[in-house]
Parts: sequence; structure tokens; C-alpha cells
Amino acid sequence: MTYQQRNDGVPGYIYLLEAQGYHGIIPGCVLRRVKIGLSRDVERRLDTLHSNQPCCDYKIIRVIYVENMECIEQVLHRKFKHCNIKLIKSREWHDLLPWQYAHVLWMFSRYDSKRNHSLSPRLITGGLVALLGVGLLVGYSMRVSTQPLPNGTTEQIK
Repeated sequence: MTYQQRNDGVPGYIYLLEAQGYHGIIPGCVLRRVKIGLSRDVERRLDTLHSNQPCCDYKIIRVIYVENMECIEQVLHRKFKHCNIKLIKSREWHDLLPWQYAHVLWMFSRYDSKRNHSLSPRLITGGLVALLGVGLLVGYSMRVSTQPLPNGTTEQIK
């Protein structure tokens, strides 16, 4: 059997897994052990994790499709390098605090190439309502009112 060089600079999936209950109940609410990795087949990758990673239950948190798996995975690993956990068989595990966990989820949303890039109806409606409100405020402030004077003529007040 000959070794084939792996090419990860192709379209595929970036996944975020969480090791369920790894830090226990109380610390687990604050600190989450997650794995940021890449794969062409996430389900098969999850099966191989059970045989060569620390024993625990894994939960798939997020999977995104990207055009260049290697590039996006490297960006994510560099961003969360300070949270990296040194394990014997893996360097892709990270312990994340709640704000770091929210940040990694945001970054996954940012890099998801299958994400619908169109504007949502709620966003459009909100923008129109805000624009209408600004228009009313400007119109109201520029409105010229008239007041009658004692001699029967009117004076414009700005």
C-alpha cells in the first residue's frame, strides 16, 4: 500500500465538536473542551475519534462547508492558539470560556460558504422603519409654523 499525500486545500467541512462532560458539571458550565478540525466526511471522522482520542461523548456543535479547508482551519487554530490543549494524539483541542465559545461560533458563521447571504425580511423591515423614523424627525425639525400677530398678520417661526 502506498502513501498518498493528503490535500486539505480543497472544498470540505470544518467541524466544531464538544467533549460532553469533560470538565464535570460545574466547571463544564464555564469551560468547554472543543475540537476544531477538518474533514471531507464528518460522520466517518467522528467514528475514528472514538478509537484514537480521549474517552468521552462527543457532540457535533457546528459543521460548515468551506472552499479551502486547510486555510480556514489554520485561521481558526491561530485565533484560538492561546486556548490550545496539548494532547499526545491531537493538537486541535481547545478549552474555551463562554465569550471565546461565542466568538468561535461567530467565526464559523462568518466562514460558512453555504450560508444564505441575502438580507432577511426582518432586517429590511427594521431598516425601513429606522429610515422612516429619521425622515419624520428631520421633517418635524424643519417644519415651519405660523403664529398670528396682534395686527392680523402672520409671522413664520422656525
